[in-house]
Amino acid sequence: MREQFIVDLLRQEGPMSRATIARRCHVSKPTVSSIVPTLLAAELVVEGGRDPSTNGRPGRLLAFNGAAGYVVGIDVGGTTTRAVLADLEGTEVASLRVATERGSSPKLARQVATVVGDLATRAGVAGRVVEVAVCTPGVVDQARRRVAIAPNLPAVETDGFLDLLEATVGVPLTWLNDVNAATLGELQVGAGRGLRDLVYVNVGTGLGLGLVLDGALHEGVGGRGGEFGLVPYPPGAATTLEDALSGRGLADRHRASGGSGDPADAFREADLGREPGVSLVTRLLGDLVWTIVAVATLIDPQRVVLGGGIGLRCAPRLDSLRAAVTHATGFDVDVVVARLGDDAGLAGTVACALEPARSVDRWLTGGPQARTA
Repeated sequence: MREQFIVDLLRQEGPMSRATIARRCHVSKPTVSSIVPTLLAAELVVEGGRDPSTNGRPGRLLAFNGAAGYVVGIDVGGTTTRAVLADLEGTEVASLRVATERGSSPKLARQVATVVGDLATRAGVAGRVVEVAVCTPGVVDQARRRVAIAPNLPAVETDGFLDLLEATVGVPLTWLNDVNAATLGELQVGAGRGLRDLVYVNVGTGLGLGLVLDGALHEGVGGRGGEFGLVPYPPGAATTLEDALSGRGLADRHRASGGSGDPADAFREADLGREPGVSLVTRLLGDLVWTIVAVATLIDPQRVVLGGGIGLRCAPRLDSLRAAVTHATGFDVDVVVARLGDDAGLAGTVACALEPARSVDRWLTGGPQARTA
């Protein structure tokens, strides 16, 4: 679609004259001139200024209009909900943080809708939000439109919640798992920028993996792609990998060993060479090495990114972690810590919302707030 190519070209490279666009698109200037009025009418493109580089009469410059519409990315956590309003350029315009509604599904849906409305009103763009993306804990089954395994946020597990959420918000809505959202954030603007194959290992309260294969997020048939924490571990045991490699698991072991039960205390003890922190963190790092080795030998990604509260605490031990992985696999594995920290999920939801919001076909056929097929 030539319209999409022109809009993407202007967004990525800045203002151009019709003649320059024609050269870049390998079409005639009259062809470009016949397309431009449609894009101007849709307000995706604006006109202004002159091209100083031409000989003779300078041509009028065309530019992408990032203010044509806005998107909202929302990270709904078990205790806190954070949201960002951005224009079509991806520039943050406003943000908001509230305590997550812990009641019924309708109450949570109304809270999300209120957050969207408040952000738009605060920024003076009420009625101009064209896409919303929401990430939540749990397994998001896109085909069945269901969320499962979200014990910290049971409201999202209710049948029909995702349909209810979209209807209540009143704007086309995309939803995804919080770890997958963080993976997209790191891929777009973080430690995975420019890569085609990436594994994001999120070690926080629980354990989750985000998989990017050939530039696309891999969620699996039922949204369970990357739910590596469900694997029995050690093999054949009744326990899972998440029981061993998570903040919750570390807290339980620290408490059972006479500690406070705070993972931060376990790491502080390890830094000071004190028990039980030394033994517990050493064990956790061994479980993390096993996980990275298993994933790296299966997928052979360009990079493994560590995120989550526990994953980020491993940053000072990154050199020894890499060495252990290399020793076990026999090849170098690029292991880094997440660049965006807690903001990765929000960045991912904004990126997820921007993709359909920038669809020229949607703007030209059903309007900017029409749900794409």
